[in-house]
Amino acid sequence: MKHRTLDWRNRRSWLGSLRFYAGDLLDPAMRRHLERKRPKCWSDDLSWLPDHEELVPAFCDKLASYYSHAKAFHGCRPENIRSYYEHGLQGHQADRIQARFRELFSDVAPDQLQKAIDELGNRSTSEKGKIWLTGDDRKMLDDFGHYSINGSEYLLSLAARLTRFDRYGEDYRWRLREIGVPTVLEVDIPFALIRPGQQAEVANMILSVWGQNVTGKHLGMDLSPCYVIHGDIPADCIKDHYHPERIRDVHREPGMYVSTVTQCEMCA
Repeated sequence: MKHRTLDWRNRRSWLGSLRFYAGDLLDPAMRRHLERKRPKCWSDDLSWLPDHEELVPAFCDKLASYYSHAKAFHGCRPENIRSYYEHGLQGHQADRIQARFRELFSDVAPDQLQKAIDELGNRSTSEKGKIWLTGDDRKMLDDFGHYSINGSEYLLSLAARLTRFDRYGEDYRWRLREIGVPTVLEVDIPFALIRPGQQAEVANMILSVWGQNVTGKHLGMDLSPCYVIHGDIPADCIKDHYHPERIRDVHREPGMYVSTVTQCEMCA
């Protein structure tokens, strides 16, 4: 398959590519129908498309056959960015994160650390092996910036639990901001690693945007795909990285995190 990457940020490109792989489905007759009816082209209810029960699965297949990769972004706060380029992105490993948790908070009583781990219950197993990414880094820094500010969400949750037990009022979450560097990884995910349900969600978003353009009836929704990969992503899929200077901070006033480190030894 030819290397083609779906970059959600480049709307003009992926809308323009529709004619190459789905022109027989989204044909002039379909356009005329939508221009005449002018329905609301939602992404979670595609009944506005004629024969949608057959058309949508066919479109999903064509999308997955046309694109080899989907560009996505992963927020993190690594202490060693080089490890990603050597080992790739590895799925959630609770044991490894719990060991790091014990290292970072070694001054806290071991029974308190264990209590924090126990309180999270089966989360360590439900998230096992998963990696979270988003299709638009700009939206990520606005809505999911805590990944770059604090690092692992599981580690952040452990620190938050520990805070509840502290009788002196220390907020242990802030310690996580003293290690590593806020980072955004640019990743080209092989389309084969994206589960069918998520491929369908991306297809529905594309159809929704296309339909809104055809009807001229824009819904004012800022759609952006999210990806949950069940497994590791190889190192050669990591294409670049950067260190954002300003990130929306939902956990601390005044609401904007400003990083003093925007370059590292791996930056081009």
